[in-house]
Amino acid sequence: MDVPASLLDFSLVQGGPSIRFGRQRHGARPRHASLFRRLLALTLVSWLPLLALSLLEGVPSVPRAFLADATVHVQLWVSLPMLVVAERYVDLSLAAAVRQFVVSEVIDARHLAAYEDIALGVGRVRSRPSIEAGLLLASFALSLVSLPAPSTSGWLHAEPRGPLTLAGAWYLAVSLPLVRFLLLRWLWRGLLWAVFLFKVSRLKLALVPTHPDAAGGLGFLGTCQASFSPIVFAIAATLTAQRLRHVPTGDLTGLALHLLIFAILCLMVLFAPLLPFCRQLLVAKRHGDHAFSALAAWHSRRFEHRWFHRKEVPGQQPLGAPDFSSLADLGTSFATARAMRWFPVNPRAVLAILCGAMAPLVPVLFIDRRLMDVLVALGKTLI
Repeated sequence: MDVPASLLDFSLVQGGPSIRFGRQRHGARPRHASLFRRLLALTLVSWLPLLALSLLEGVPSVPRAFLADATVHVQLWVSLPMLVVAERYVDLSLAAAVRQFVVSEVIDARHLAAYEDIALGVGRVRSRPSIEAGLLLASFALSLVSLPAPSTSGWLHAEPRGPLTLAGAWYLAVSLPLVRFLLLRWLWRGLLWAVFLFKVSRLKLALVPTHPDAAGGLGFLGTCQASFSPIVFAIAATLTAQRLRHVPTGDLTGLALHLLIFAILCLMVLFAPLLPFCRQLLVAKRHGDHAFSALAAWHSRRFEHRWFHRKEVPGQQPLGAPDFSSLADLGTSFATARAMRWFPVNPRAVLAILCGAMAPLVPVLFIDRRLMDVLVALGKTLI
């Protein structure tokens, strides 16, 4: 089935006022804009002023405390760029999934118009400039509501309980809201994608029990959800840096447990939007079991009558007979239908999310030189 032209440009990333601003500046589609320039601009706005203002503060302890604060460096040099770099990767994955519904004919031709309306409706909501404006205001509001404690960092306040430094004021007014804005925007995109999947699951899907992906043809959805693993890694990197402030020296098992809990929560959040497809998958699996069981019984009965209950088949020998090949093919199809999953997620998708959540722990353990000790302690705790 041909993909409608309106679905060829589906995107949950390319849209909003920031994209239109990029089009005006570069005169081309924003996905072709230089990623390096975007990352450089983010660095100049978020991190470089912190270094310059801490040096201008005139207090020697402020720049030393800033350079020693691993949390802010990880947040602005790892997490923030990753939230931007992941846009292209996730966008391509989601767009491919939208087209795959049509290409694989999971969406019946009778429901193609309704499917197209769902995709266009999500695109219209994504493009509303008021949404990004609201997310930006919420990011600044959070900085006013949740001020960090004076003791959390020696460069935010020159003195305990004292006023904010110049670098601390820039961090709370610009750098931190920028990171929060990107996170909130990803949460909004994830919510839109979940709404899209829920509405699609309400359509009558043409699922195939014998599909090799063992998910009726919906196996691509698990891979699509796993594409959010860079976002999981960006959040986990900041959580790891913040947690290291409170972890006693030499005791990293608690950090590993916290990241494992975070990984489990990410699995629940990312794969929850696929739950509405379970009902149709279960119905297709049950129908496939019954249909193939009846077909296998009919074929096997005639096969045995032909080869076991008669002394010979005129003009034909067992070696090379097509009956044996058809029986084996039918058995393979029956086994595939019987192994069909009711949830369209494979172990590789789960592993991708787990790796994204636990990856920040690896360099910490190598630096600490206690990688095997922590893995053994974590395994004993889980067992």
